[in-house]
Amino acid sequence: MQNDLFININGYVLSLLEKILNANVEIKGIENIPLSNPKIFVANHFTRTEAMLVPYTLYNITNKKVGVIADDSLFKGFFGTFLTNLGAMKKSEPNRNEHIIGDLITSCKDWMIFPEGMMVKAKDISKIDKNFCVKIDGTCQRVYTGAAVFALTSQLFRQNFFDKNLENFEEFSNKYFINDCKKINHNETMIVPINVSYTRVRNGENLLLDMANKFIDDIGENFKEELEIESNIVLNSKITIRILEPISTKEILKYLYKQNIPEEKIIKQLRYEITHQFMNKIYESLTINFDHIFVLILFLYPKKSIDINYFKRLIYLCIQKIKKENLFFDEDMLKNLIQLISYEKFELFEDVLKVAIKDEIISVEKEFYKINKENLLNTFTHHTIRINNILKVILNEILMQEKVINIVKELVFNDELLNKKSLIDILEKEELEDFEQAHKKYENSSSIKPKDIGMPKYFEANNSNICIIAIHGFSSAPKEMEKLALFLNNKNLNVYTPRLDGHGTTPEDLKTKSWQDWYNSISRAITLSSLKFEKIFVVGFSTGGLLGLLSTKKHYKEFCGLICINAALNLNDIRIKALLPAISFWNDLVKAFNEDKYQKEYVENLAENPNINYDKHYIDSISELNLLMKKTKKNLEKIRKPILIIQAKNDPVVNPISAYEIFNEIKSTNKTIKMIDSSKHVIVTQEDTQELFDLIYGFIKKL
Repeated sequence: MQNDLFININGYVLSLLEKILNANVEIKGIENIPLSNPKIFVANHFTRTEAMLVPYTLYNITNKKVGVIADDSLFKGFFGTFLTNLGAMKKSEPNRNEHIIGDLITSCKDWMIFPEGMMVKAKDISKIDKNFCVKIDGTCQRVYTGAAVFALTSQLFRQNFFDKNLENFEEFSNKYFINDCKKINHNETMIVPINVSYTRVRNGENLLLDMANKFIDDIGENFKEELEIESNIVLNSKITIRILEPISTKEILKYLYKQNIPEEKIIKQLRYEITHQFMNKIYESLTINFDHIFVLILFLYPKKSIDINYFKRLIYLCIQKIKKENLFFDEDMLKNLIQLISYEKFELFEDVLKVAIKDEIISVEKEFYKINKENLLNTFTHHTIRINNILKVILNEILMQEKVINIVKELVFNDELLNKKSLIDILEKEELEDFEQAHKKYENSSSIKPKDIGMPKYFEANNSNICIIAIHGFSSAPKEMEKLALFLNNKNLNVYTPRLDGHGTTPEDLKTKSWQDWYNSISRAITLSSLKFEKIFVVGFSTGGLLGLLSTKKHYKEFCGLICINAALNLNDIRIKALLPAISFWNDLVKAFNEDKYQKEYVENLAENPNINYDKHYIDSISELNLLMKKTKKNLEKIRKPILIIQAKNDPVVNPISAYEIFNEIKSTNKTIKMIDSSKHVIVTQEDTQELFDLIYGFIKKL
């Protein structure tokens, strides 16, 4: 009965680990594991979870047990049974070291060691000469060299055995439990460093902690702290297990082995050098995340307060510069990153800001953040710092990254105008690079558009501080807006025709993009223009009109007005209104019968301007357009900007009711609707554009 219970509970633990692995864990560098070699893995240590999660992860990869030395207190109840079955061993286990060395000689089992010797809750590590030191409540404890000793000893014994230098094999075999595996492995012992990084480490109440409080009478403050942190990590954090290039013991020993130096002296000579080598690798391989950059800027910024928008721009610049360096970073922070500096809520920023405000590291004063560095640097105690000041823990971790510190230092001490210029340069290059990369990717496609069609362009004017952002429509390209751009430029206005992501290349490119990607393209364009000009107007055609309407939620002081031309809020196209649901249903049906070959991926597009527009619409792309239409409708009542709504009376694509719906729903006090007598949709490219262009210029001139 008890055994069955243990099995069931162990099964639950395994199931939990599987769920964590599937949901929260990224494993990098699997190719660095030397599968045929005996291995000793070495890793940093922040949580108790690592003693189970990392060996289990490695077991899943290598199909070989990975032993770990764990605190005796963990070997109680079902967790103890689980750890034992996994291959773990108590710290107090008799002949512990001999068992480990024997396993490494035979490759009976791999081992994992935490050289820090304990959980480093504060992540406070310093480097003194070639020695790494763990700071615990004011004392400094040097990291242990046991892993190096185990690796070197096992390799020296292996070399002695195969060189026939082992005098009493029976005694040796008994001492190191060689008979358990019967055979000595020919391959050298390898040391494999591992960095375990956590993205979004938070404290606070959670479901698992709540359950523990209900079912455990005396939980204890230290255990409660560990449970609070680790439960939040399991539930809410991303864990990156990065496996690094292995260290060869054979290579290290080759110059000393043949010199008749006593083995004890060899080990004594090399143990610290090797430990320094793999600890360097571990700490340098941190996965840099948004929190790291946020808190490092607060720490290094030379003033007591910082402009909110400038703070966000500094973060953006840091991330972009880190991306270009040979550093490991959390790629999730690049997703929708433009929102950080485009006057919208950026989730990663808002999340860490809450922590900074709660812990009184930041206070908000109008358009500034006041920085309390005394609170930021409060170390509390080993067992309380993760609860009381998690940002100090995050700061300690990033302070080991010299390259990152240098990047941030340079930016925070730069003149603001210099950083503004750098930001402009980055945004301009990014847009061009995005287009060049997309065009190159599909350059062999039969449907690829000439570069001139899809290239984003600036039309500069002399001595003008006004910029018009002219946004093209769905499945089209910047070329579509060129006629309007030239007209406005001749009126001495700067005009910018950005490219919506996925457009101006091939339909296959558009298929892979979401409406959010298109919106981010416009966010970048508006942000860039706001840095260069005093006044901005957005002219959006069709889908560009929808994106322009959505963009009004950005609180740019430079954003003066919006012109919507045939904004695609409601469509006439039967393929989109009726066929799309039918096609989606058909695709689901044939997929259910494993007949994927019969799926309908796209519908033909009879474009007004086939040289510019795509000749087909992928179903995925149309679905994203539908989502954008719905999103825009929900946002209409929030619009307060001056707006000119222009609609072709007999538009074959957009139902003219769209213009009236926009006019009626928005809350702008300055709003005008104009109907153009045309049976074309793409009225920005037709031969007679005088009326249309005069309306647009007149609206801009008034404002």
